Amino acid sequence: MKRPDYFMGPAPAAPPAAAAPRFWNVASVSDDEGEITLYGDVVSQQPIDWWTGEPEPGLFITPEGFMEDLAAVKDKARITVKLNSCGGDLYTGIAIHNALKALSGEVNVVVEGIAASAASVIMCAGDTVTVFPGSLVMIHGVSVLLWDSLNIRDVKQLLRGMDASERAVAEIYNAKTGISVDSLRSMMDKETWFTGSEAVERGFADALITDAEEPTMSLSADKKLLIVNGVQHNVGDFHNIPGTIPIQQRAKPAARPAANKRPTNKAANNNGGGNNTMTPEELRAQHPDVVAEIEQNARNEAQTQAAAAATTAERERLAAIDSIATSIPNQQLVNDAKYGEHPCTAQELCFRVMQESAKAGQTFLSNYQQDGAVSGTAKVGAAPNGGDAITTDEQNAADITAVVNAYNKSKGGSK
Repeated sequence: MKRPDYFMGPAPAAPPAAAAPRFWNVASVSDDEGEITLYGDVVSQQPIDWWTGEPEPGLFITPEGFMEDLAAVKDKARITVKLNSCGGDLYTGIAIHNALKALSGEVNVVVEGIAASAASVIMCAGDTVTVFPGSLVMIHGVSVLLWDSLNIRDVKQLLRGMDASERAVAEIYNAKTGISVDSLRSMMDKETWFTGSEAVERGFADALITDAEEPTMSLSADKKLLIVNGVQHNVGDFHNIPGTIPIQQRAKPAARPAANKRPTNKAANNNGGGNNTMTPEELRAQHPDVVAEIEQNARNEAQTQAAAAATTAERERLAAIDSIATSIPNQQLVNDAKYGEHPCTAQELCFRVMQESAKAGQTFLSNYQQDGAVSGTAKVGAAPNGGDAITTDEQNAADITAVVNAYNKSKGGSK
């Protein structure tokens, strides 16, 4: 049985990919301070489009390169982690949690928008956790994504693995909050959401930020996308999203960690302005709704063009068949070629006509030989044809010639 992937959100592991674009930022602010920005889904690998092989658009937190990047801040006395994520892969979340806990400096996690699912596990790595009153924290049980058939023993083993994973998560929450593991698992079963103030009351967070602008949140019309401070999160698998979040018809542009942006070239003008050049990855990260709209329009246009090309090709196929139809004795062959279970081109129809004629000729010859043997004509001497009616073989040969000539004529010539 394949090892299942345990995850705590709607962003399961994706197929293997090349080196992932980094949608996080690990930066040295000063000799004593470091800063880590974590936005987007927590995934084990950069998601790849199954059909195109291209990276999926969006913000993703992956272990690929992240642990190495921590070297930039591992010796800092104070480290700030800015977090805005709806979670995803459990193993990746625990790995990042443990890596942050292993840092020698004081770690302060700031929930800039949301810390849900596996992201709440990362959040608990903070020596202090700071939230806005409007921030959201969510905890829930683990889920499993499977690609295999299971017997009873496999299912029991799977359940034991899920239980162990959930206990591990509850222990992390317990270390942060002091709430009993049993109570935490009950809260996880119910998919429990907390506002910033509630997170402080329950011990998931330590302090409220009251002197800064609150995070902005909105849900897409189908309630499958949560937009927090411009970052889109897939929440289609969540069940108890707070009903106080406003519904928006259109997603807002996403804010991407600044230090991960490729340096831009600015052409200064008299007004002090300039032109910023963004890579495709940066455009996707900062304006995912615009990119999504452009891609959807491109897909729609491609589908429209494909449908038009298919319609034109079908009309040409039927017209070619019609051009030779009158020369074919068996009109059922024509109908089958046009609309039957195995439609074909005019060229293939000609071949079918020849096959049928050849089969009829063979049948005629076989019957002729049998009749001759029975009638005793073999004993009769040959005599010249005195103008007898045309034979079936001759008629079949004439039919084939007529079909081929008609088809060649429809193509503007003969061969």
